[in-house]
Amino acid sequence: MAKKLQHHDKFKFITERTLKQEKFEMTRFQSAQLRASLIKGVYWVQIVKGGVIQWNWTLLHHFLLNGNTEQHQALLEEYMTTLPKAS
Repeated sequence: MAKKLQHHDKFKFITERTLKQEKFEMTRFQSAQLRASLIKGVYWVQIVKGGVIQWNWTLLHHFLLNGNTEQHQALLEEYMTTLPKAS
């Protein structure tokens, strides 16, 4: 039986539509630029069915506000500890 992935509540993935509802506007071009520069599977994922993009809102928001700083790297490392370990 497949295990459901569980991430810490602090790191929720939300759709681009939800981003807009939260008053965060991102054009298709901006989304494409961010996807090209940020790690797939960490900052964003693409749901195969329908091609929906989901963003790790905590990491994206922190990156946009702070850039790739030491503080952001610490948050990124914190997120990585929430991921399941490969066996």
